Order: sequence, then C-alpha cells, then structure tokens
Amino acid sequence: MVKKILLFMFFILPMGLLAQEEQKYLAGAVPVVDGKVVLERKISVPNLSRDQIFDIVLNWANARYNVEEKRVVYKDKEKGQIAVMGNEYIVFSSSFLSLDRATIKYKLVLSIEGPACRMEISSIRYEYNVSYQDEPEVYLAEKWITDEYALNKDKLARASGKFRKGTIDLIDNLANELKDALGTPRTAVPSASTASVSIPGVKESTVAPVQSAVAPVMVPPVNGTVTDPAAKIGESPIGGQAPAGYRSITPDKIPGNITKMMSEDWMLITAGNSQAFNMMTASWGALGFVFDKPAFFCFINPQRYTYPLMEKNDLYTLTFYTEAYRNALQYCGSHSGADEDKVKGSGLTPITLPSGSKAFSEAWMIIECRKIMSQPLNADSFNDETLRKEWSQKLLNKMFIGEIVNVWIK
Repeated sequence: MVKKILLFMFFILPMGLLAQEEQKYLAGAVPVVDGKVVLERKISVPNLSRDQIFDIVLNWANARYNVEEKRVVYKDKEKGQIAVMGNEYIVFSSSFLSLDRATIKYKLVLSIEGPACRMEISSIRYEYNVSYQDEPEVYLAEKWITDEYALNKDKLARASGKFRKGTIDLIDNLANELKDALGTPRTAVPSASTASVSIPGVKESTVAPVQSAVAPVMVPPVNGTVTDPAAKIGESPIGGQAPAGYRSITPDKIPGNITKMMSEDWMLITAGNSQAFNMMTASWGALGFVFDKPAFFCFINPQRYTYPLMEKNDLYTLTFYTEAYRNALQYCGSHSGADEDKVKGSGLTPITLPSGSKAFSEAWMIIECRKIMSQPLNADSFNDETLRKEWSQKLLNKMFIGEIVNVWIK
C-alpha cells in the first residue's frame, strides 16, 4: 500500500507542478490596455534611493541595449523614466540540424516610482522566417498572442502559443536581469530542463537576447565559469565566463543548418589577439568529431592577411551573423586588414574573450577553437578529376582542424 501511495505521489506531484507552471501562460497572462498588449513587471527596491535606482537601471539599460537597433532612446532622471527600443531572438527549439526562432521588436519603458522600478513592454511585433523565404512573416502582438488568438480553450494554440510563451518568458528574464543589477532576489522562471508547455509537437521555448557583448556595468555575468582542466568531451577545456549577452552551450547543441550557415550565410574566421588580429569571410568549413573531440574544419588561403595570424596563434574564433549584417560580411570579404582599419570599415564591434582571442558582439553565435592539426591541400590529393584540373594551377588553401573549446549563443 505504501509503495502504491509513493508511486502515485511520484507521478501526480510533477504533473501538478507542471500545471502550475503552465498557468502563467494561460488566460489573463497577456493584458490588453486600450487595445494594446502591455506586459508589466514591478521590482521593489526598498534599500535604495530613487536616484540610486535610476542610475543602476540606466547603467543596465545602456549595457544591454547598446547598438543601433537596440538602444536607449529616452532618459529623464527628474521624471524617473527610461525608454528602450528592444530587439531580441525568441528561440522556440534548436537542434544540430535546425533552429526555430523569431525576432521580437518592442518598446521597453522603465519608470522609477518611489523605492521601485516598473517595467512595461509594448509595441510588440514579430518577424518569423521558418522557411528562410526572402520576406519574413510579420505578426503584431495584438493579433497574435492575446487570449483571443493564442489560447485554444485551456491550452496554448499550436502556432501562436509559442510566441506568447516566449514573450512572457522574455519580460520575466528581463525582470530577473534587472533584479540582479539592483541586488534584489530573482523570481523563478521555468526553463527547458524543468518545465514544458502544452503546445503539441513544440518544445519548451527559451529567450535568447540579441545584444552587444560589451561588459555591462553592475550587471553580473550571464554564465558561470568552467574551470575543470580535465573536462569531458562537449565541455570547455579552457573555460571562462560567457561574454555579456551570451550563454554557453556544448558543441553537440550547436543550432542551425550548418550547410546553409556556411554556403549562404557565411561566417567570419578571426585569428589573433588584442595586439594584432584580423577577420575574414569564409564559406568553406565543416562541423564534426575527430580525434575524440568536437571539431570544426576551416580553410584559409596563404595569401590572406589572416593566414599568418592563424599560424602564429593557437586559438581562433568562428562567428555567425543574421542577414542584417550581410553588408558587414561582404566588406570583410572584399577588404584586407593589411593596409586599412578593417574593423572600423566593417562597423563590427570587437570583443575580447576570456582566453584573449577576439570575436564580434554582433554575432549570434561564437565558436572558439584550438588548433589541433593543419594540413596544406595538394592537387594530387583530389580524386575528382574536374576539381584536380580546376585547382592544379591555383595556390591551394590550408586546412585547419580546431577542437571546439567554447560555444556561446545569444
């Protein structure tokens, strides 16, 4: 009898907890004020003065929203108001071969009211490109995530429900980030490992901020530090705190279609350190597993300015970008850093990783590698006769195989 009771509790209690988690996304979770969706959170800060709260909140906002498409657009200390233009990714699901996500754009108003800060998100719109078509699907929150559109009786609707859930998680995560900056306790937010939601066939959604990786003021690191020198495969052997605005994942969780990412989206290979570094556009590469290590294969022509920096340094980075940065990547692919300030010309923002290697804060994913093998390509190695004829008179690239030691995504 006791065993039956224990088994009953084992199965029923998690279901009850899950139901409680789901309630936060159901009826009434997305208020509509004067016909507009407005999500609000209030943070009580009784131990700080109004001016202190304003200064901390402004520092947090400036650090988190610090590029053109996501920035502070208004501030008034006397009125105690700060307005931000936001731009984030909501990631619905990700795997080695696919990435399902949408861009959310919104207005965030931060109001200091006595010993408290009130957060309001409004003017919400989504851009969703599930099939990589030229023009993304655009949805307004008022016609997509309200009770009328996103609920199917007592469950989230299949399509719009994941947007509703991701948006609610977004403001909860923003509130928790601001609570960290203000030194107040966080509110528990369910994650993919602890909760799910009633959307048939859809995994737990998570929010991945799109923001610059400049070290914030008074904002703690997003991720912990990996320091185990005997780290297992899939764990970082060199560790380091994730850059601001990024979170660490293991190589086996790298999202996206790597073939598309290489052939259509391109990437930047960056070699060097703060003393000297350079980046180059690349569309050749492969992700895999070799020498019992997760690895990335890339290819560099010896005539490229990046080549000697790659030869000299053990670590290098591979960074991936959205279509919004196509012009910057085209610039990097058509200009050399040998005779001009290529970084300035590209408009990208360099950041220094804990290891000392370089990357750029506009990237949605950073893969840091350590060289484990390099091999010049030889025309005699071609089995394909057409390729042999095409490349026999050319200076061939050198192949670099790098162990993946860190992966960070927004």
